[in-house]
Amino acid sequence: MDTSIYDNYSGAERDFEFFYLDGQYKECDSLLCLICMRGTATVKIRLQEYQMKRCDFLVIGPHIPFYIVEQSDDFHIDIIRAGLSIFDFATEDFLKIHLERLTRGCPICTLTARKLIMFHTIHSYLKILSKGESNRYRDLIVYEYIKVFFYEVCYILDHHQARSKTPKRDREITKEFFLSVEKNFRNNRKVEFYADIIGITPKHLAHVVHNVTGKYPSEWIESYLTLESKKLLRKTKDSIQVISFDLNFATPSHFAKFFKDKTGQTPKEFRKMTESADEQ
Repeated sequence: MDTSIYDNYSGAERDFEFFYLDGQYKECDSLLCLICMRGTATVKIRLQEYQMKRCDFLVIGPHIPFYIVEQSDDFHIDIIRAGLSIFDFATEDFLKIHLERLTRGCPICTLTARKLIMFHTIHSYLKILSKGESNRYRDLIVYEYIKVFFYEVCYILDHHQARSKTPKRDREITKEFFLSVEKNFRNNRKVEFYADIIGITPKHLAHVVHNVTGKYPSEWIESYLTLESKKLLRKTKDSIQVISFDLNFATPSHFAKFFKDKTGQTPKEFRKMTESADEQ
């Protein structure tokens, strides 16, 4: 059963692999659910910051770059990690589809005191079960508890979005924009392209995305491209020329100029810096 239960962030970081993008941002191939039991922290998901405090609940989807910018000395979170294989046991795709849709526009919300206790109880029980010897019955029990947990997550996120002051249509446009960007940003960086997919004007798309997220579509597209550039420079041994063409830049010099404008370093300088950090 591809799940892990942790009492705090440091344990999760130690026990399963995060892929570091640049010494700050990291990502993993699992769904992470963070429940703040005490303290405060600032969490950055992609380039957007969120403040966490007691009773706050955060969902981070697979392969989404994030990092904890700062935290109080007493910051403590319960973590439930679920690999996507957990959904292979389901008879329908409701959980996977619903969570993917919901986490795009609302990764954080506040639990009631009662829900916090309930989530902590589920977390504690799963932690005990995970330490036992794997067998068919234990795995089925773990799966059912994980399933209950995620149904609760879907309900809470759905309810939270329903109460949002942001118009429903604007939330839907923003989610569709992010889904389209994730699929197409390597090959298309024009706002008009994404507006056409959604069926609205570029001006309307810019207005909606900026109102919902505080950033314009072009800024988000460039953010995705910057993080992907860091990922390829750190994770692969491909030449800068190959990476620039993979990301659809006209020439390596265009890529180098874009990267330096966004990071303050040339691609070569960034790669050398990360290689030195890995050797330490």
